[in-house]
Amino acid sequence: MARRRFIVAQFLDSSNAFVRQVAPAKTRATLRWNAASSAYLTLPDNHAIVPTLVGEDGIRCAVWMVTIDNLVLSRRRLVLGRVGSVTGDDAPFGTVTVPVQDDWQDLANMLGWQVPGAPITGQNASEYARYTGTSEDNAKAAIAANATRLGRPWDVAPSLGRGDPATAPLELRMHELGDKIMPPLINDRLQLTHEYDDTTGRWLVDVREGEVFPRPITPQSGVLGRWSWVHQPPTATRAIVGGRGDGTAREFALVIDTALEAELGVALEIYVDARNAEAGADLAPYGWAELAKHRGKAGLTATLRETSWFRFADGYELGDKVRVQVGALDVEDVISQVDITHDTNGGFDTVPKVGLAIEDPTERLVGFVRHVATAVRGLEKR
Repeated sequence: MARRRFIVAQFLDSSNAFVRQVAPAKTRATLRWNAASSAYLTLPDNHAIVPTLVGEDGIRCAVWMVTIDNLVLSRRRLVLGRVGSVTGDDAPFGTVTVPVQDDWQDLANMLGWQVPGAPITGQNASEYARYTGTSEDNAKAAIAANATRLGRPWDVAPSLGRGDPATAPLELRMHELGDKIMPPLINDRLQLTHEYDDTTGRWLVDVREGEVFPRPITPQSGVLGRWSWVHQPPTATRAIVGGRGDGTAREFALVIDTALEAELGVALEIYVDARNAEAGADLAPYGWAELAKHRGKAGLTATLRETSWFRFADGYELGDKVRVQVGALDVEDVISQVDITHDTNGGFDTVPKVGLAIEDPTERLVGFVRHVATAVRGLEKR
């Protein structure tokens, strides 16, 4: 029997109790590494689930990929989360589009309180919550503290200490956790996961290090579709760090990457505002962390094709590492996105992507605005 894949959606109430199973006419799902996955389901506007979607708040949805291979059925949950704004088109014989965003977004949106163990009236007990460890240590400690504060049914797996220990402390003062914990994890190519256990009714928060795909991806392999890459030279070799105090009482520190300066033959300075550091604290980690962002980078983005030996969930997973060889370029990067489309008329299609380059213009604009906002906040008095 030929291999067959299709999508089913299970609608749930706010407590994840089953409501109805649906076979969408069309599904577009985007699985994202270290970001919230999403799906868009297309249903006929006379479907029995539509009154529930428009009449009840809190409806959730689990989107499943079902595979039948040699009469063996298996399934893989792609997205689980709340239903967004439902829209209808071309009524009365039209369609309804149902967006679903994965619960992973709850990790990113949760705020990191400066004293997560105290009520709101006790937040002046400390200026910042500080976590000093690897990217995995810091992420899990901050999530655990604030999930407990909110009473979330989350179990945070013990840290294995993965990631770079030489970064500046993670400092939180009512920041969205996603803005703070994700960049270090991404730099270390670690994946933050948030998985629901149907048996316990709880979520497991963990960090995953992707497997390394055993074969290089080349144009001759039949897997590599289109690709682009860019090489960016270093833009800073030394950092001046401004700590506590104002005017003549301001604390300063200087860190220099002497090896890089010798290689470039020039000193390139940047300024780092570490005003939130404690008085008398070592300012060097703040400088090294910022210098790491300015080191030379080689960026790759590639769209792949599936084959019998390179297939989602069987041959590779989101977050796995692949080695791409194109001419003189030899780069290892992660599978950062998987686009899955199922149409009852057009069939099933899966397109994996490698690298962190963003092609969508809206996402580029959002990223640009965030960068500008961060830069503006840095223009405080030094």
